[in-house]
Amino acid sequence: METWKRTVYISLVCVFCIAFGVSQLAPILPLYFHDLGVQTPEAMSLWSGLATGATYIIVCLAAPFWGSIADKRGRKITLIRSSFGMALCNILIAFQTTPEGVVLIRLIQGLVSGFYSASITLIASESPIERTGWALGLLASANLAGSLIGPLLGGYIANTVGIRNDFIIAGIIMGLAGLLATVFIHEDYVPKDNVEKLSISKLKEQIPEFNSIIALCVASFIYAICIMSLQPVISVYIKGILPSNTENIAFIAGAVFSAMGIAQLISSSPLGKLVDKIGPRKVLVISLIYVGMLNIPQAYVSDVYQLAIIRFLQGFGLGGMLPALNTYLSSKTPREFTGQVFSYNQSCLFLGYFLGAVGGASLMAWLGFTTLFWASGGLFIISALWIGVKLK
Repeated sequence: METWKRTVYISLVCVFCIAFGVSQLAPILPLYFHDLGVQTPEAMSLWSGLATGATYIIVCLAAPFWGSIADKRGRKITLIRSSFGMALCNILIAFQTTPEGVVLIRLIQGLVSGFYSASITLIASESPIERTGWALGLLASANLAGSLIGPLLGGYIANTVGIRNDFIIAGIIMGLAGLLATVFIHEDYVPKDNVEKLSISKLKEQIPEFNSIIALCVASFIYAICIMSLQPVISVYIKGILPSNTENIAFIAGAVFSAMGIAQLISSSPLGKLVDKIGPRKVLVISLIYVGMLNIPQAYVSDVYQLAIIRFLQGFGLGGMLPALNTYLSSKTPREFTGQVFSYNQSCLFLGYFLGAVGGASLMAWLGFTTLFWASGGLFIISALWIGVKLK
């Protein structure tokens, strides 16, 4: 087997383990805050948004630094650092007794995060350019598979052995990814001690299509706001539409999260191939409009089954977005600047995740879920228009 293919396949297993652990957080975090004494839906949403956003703002600030280190020392060290760091933080969350403690650990977790983004950079650098879309599509499939199984199984574990024990189990699985990366991943990359981190102005001089990269980073930013605006609060929404005496809420919330993940898993690889065939621009524009339009009817569902069906249909559009964005970015970036450019794009993503998590939770607490669903759907469509106008 070719070395780059072996790297792809090993990375898939590690990415799956990390996604499995990370994805359990979103559906159970609001319920965990409820166990810690937070009672009202508005307060649960705000604490969940703050805890989610705390990680992303730190990742946003740290990403350029870690990207520079990756260009100098290689990407494998980032995989090892992030997997073991996130594992430890996840276990520490299980021992917190206050909402403030959870937010503090989540801040620390942001400093050590970055496994998936480092995997993207590794695969984008090592894969032949004509197979990049395929490879990133597979990586997205592994990430989505973990994200699919994580909420479902995590909700079951939380209902069976408790939310605290679920955090510990997720941490152990993340640690397993670190062990696999340490032992088995071989990076065909020669570390360069003298790599200079270029300023934005110097990058502009060195990269012919720099303006396209800027436009892509803006698109990533808007996309991230849309995605994360609902993530921390959807379990609160589910709790509100379920009968008050419903048991196994964590499992039901996980199942709704997984419904979207199933569709993403089905569509990500075919859409990755479609990106290679017709280019990422068309795939991005159509997917963003499709997802945005399906965001709005979620505000008017009367039961959890309707919500799950709409989110399942929405997942088919989400499956191709990040692979298309990353393929587009890779095609515009000279290989020697891949780490730095991708790190700036990751900063845009994570800044968007932070603003989406905190802003979405705040908007929900202020104006309610209906306004939030409309605003998020509208931003998806705005992002499609931005890409349609700015990118060729």
